[in-house]
Formats: sequence, structure tokens, C-alpha cells
Amino acid sequence: CSRPKLLPFEDYGGHCALKNLDSADQVKENKKPSCSSAERLQNRPGVCGLDNSGNSCYLNAVLQCLCSTVPLVEHLLHQDTRRELCRVAEVFVRLLEQMWLGRSSSCAPVEARSVLCSILPQFNNYSQQDAQELLLFLLNAFHDDLRKVRPRPISVLSVTIHFTKVSVSGRSQGARCCAAESTIVSHLFEGRLSYVTLCMQCDHQAHSEQSFTVLSLPIPTHLIRCSIQDCLSLFFEQTVLTGGEQMLCSVCGLRRETAILTCLDKPPEILTLHLKRFGCKGRSQVKLRTDVVFSMKLDLSPFVSSSLPNDLYSSYHLYAVVNHIGHLNMGHYTALCLNAPARTWHCFDDSTVREVQDSLVQSPNAYMLLYSRKPFQKPKIPGL
Repeated sequence: CSRPKLLPFEDYGGHCALKNLDSADQVKENKKPSCSSAERLQNRPGVCGLDNSGNSCYLNAVLQCLCSTVPLVEHLLHQDTRRELCRVAEVFVRLLEQMWLGRSSSCAPVEARSVLCSILPQFNNYSQQDAQELLLFLLNAFHDDLRKVRPRPISVLSVTIHFTKVSVSGRSQGARCCAAESTIVSHLFEGRLSYVTLCMQCDHQAHSEQSFTVLSLPIPTHLIRCSIQDCLSLFFEQTVLTGGEQMLCSVCGLRRETAILTCLDKPPEILTLHLKRFGCKGRSQVKLRTDVVFSMKLDLSPFVSSSLPNDLYSSYHLYAVVNHIGHLNMGHYTALCLNAPARTWHCFDDSTVREVQDSLVQSPNAYMLLYSRKPFQKPKIPGL
């Protein structure tokens, strides 16, 4: 993935926020959440801070979210899985062991960062990076690593490196797709969008699909405060392509105004939502500070295909939030994650960890939201 350019907010294209946020780790939250004692947190499995190794808050925040994804942790720490791990997954498993089975209040993900830089050279520097883009690359790296050790394919799925929503040639095009065997990554994080293109002249319909791992949601620009449902509605609203964007109708044989209808054909087990806060407004580079209100439970049923039972997707459960504090030239990432065994939320600010009340999870700094279709239970980990 090349370095993305900033895009106008009125154009919903582009999957990445501004990538270079210089000196990002110098900015901290003004208001610290209430915290419990460090001694109590130190002995809580899965609650472990991560040392900052130089503008690495974006990496630490993403790793905390993955560490809190219980089905992923259970699979990777299972004895059968650990016997055949390749380099990337093996290093991540060692880090999970420290975070879930270790006794320290924090650890240094030096090995994880070293491996990351070796396979993804664009991260081999001390510049601030985009947490959402890193998550996409990491999931793809884990998937590629895990499918190497599978003796036979389980099913054929498409894994999209990133999702870009554009109003050209069909409104949505995946940047790069590859047919691959199913892994725990694709099983958990992969969903599928369905598109119907409708010729406004002859009513001819065409159908297409696209897999995704992250949905990048536009934020209404005219509101100071909105809901995550508003962002989803804006993403899934019907679009009509006119003028130079008209599509060629196979029946008419001419370019016609075309309506694009989008729905979720296969909602993922883990739904990752990225709020598109960075972009251009005219010639200015800006960050949208709209307060996006979200709840602990998310109803996806209004956006699911009519062929699917809506009741299965009416209650997704929030378990992790990545916050971005600051602005384009200086910013800092933190993570808020639900600890499944204790059923408590914690704020991870690099190596500093604080327990927080549920009411403090909501924040105008939210940048990514991770929801699970089923609530997490205490993970079944050997030695826990």
C-alpha cells in the first residue's frame, strides 16, 4: 500500500488517515480516567502495558486490541496451533504469553516491532504511523503466516488488504485481493459487502461482492455530534452516479445514470470500524473532531442483506477502542479494552494501565471501534 494522499471529506474515498503524525507520543490526555491500584492490575491476566520504543504508541494500541480479542488469543495459544507457527505468528504468540501469563505490569514488544519492520519496511522508522493501516497490514501478515502451515485448505475466501470506497467505476474497489485458505484471521475479521448496480434508464441490475476486514466510515461534516449509526447510514446510503461517473449499461449499450445499493452480505465475527477523521477541506489539512457517540452494543440489522436472519446481527458487543488525541502534526494513540476474565475496562497508554468505568469508554477521540458478534467469555488458555 503506497502512502495515501489526504482526500476531501466530501469525497468518501481513501482508507487511511494521515500517516505522518510527527512527535505524536508527546501529546497526552488532559483528563486521566479513574484508576485502580497498580498492584491489583499487575496480577490480572491480559492486562499488561507495552513500553514505548520511540513513537510506537500506534503499534502498542493495535497490539492491545488484538490481545483483547479472545477467540484469536485462544487459537494462537492452543498447543496444536503453537507446534507449527511461522515467524510472524510465533513472535506474536510469545508476546501474548507475556501479556496473559506473565507477572509484570508491562513488557517491551521489541521483538514484535523488529519482525514487523522486517516484513513491512514502511514501518521501519521512528515516525508516527496510522494505527488503522497498521492493523490491516498485521492481519494480512498473520493470515499469510498461518495459512502456510495448514495441511489443506478449509475453504476459499478473499482477504482484502484494505477497503477503499470511491464513486468511480462501481463505487467500491478492493485495492488488492487474493484467493486464500481460511485461517483464524479470515474466520474472525473478514466480512463481505454486496453491491447492486441499477441502471436508471432500463432498470437492469448487476450484482457484485467484495470482502473486507475494516469498514472505513465517513463522518457527517455538518454535525458537531453524531452517532455511529449515522456514520453507518452514510456509508450504506444509496449513491447515484451521474455525469462523468455514469456506468456503462450492458443492456442499453450506453453510459447511464446508475444507482448503487450496498449491504452486508456476510457480517464478520469481529467488526472493525474506522472513523475517517483525517483529510483535506479545500487546501487545508484538517482533522474532524466530531463527537461520534457509540454504545456498548451495536445493531447491524438495518444494513444486513434481507436474505440473512436479522436477529443474529442485532447486538454486536464493543470490546476495544483506539483513541487518537491531538492533531495532524502531533498526536498520540491509546487503547481502551475490555478484559474478558474480569469484565472490566482498562485504558492502555503505552506502559501505563488504568482501570476505567464503562461510562468513560465513550470519547470524542475515538478513531477505531472493535465489536464482537458474541460476547467474550474467559479465555481457555493453558496455564491461566
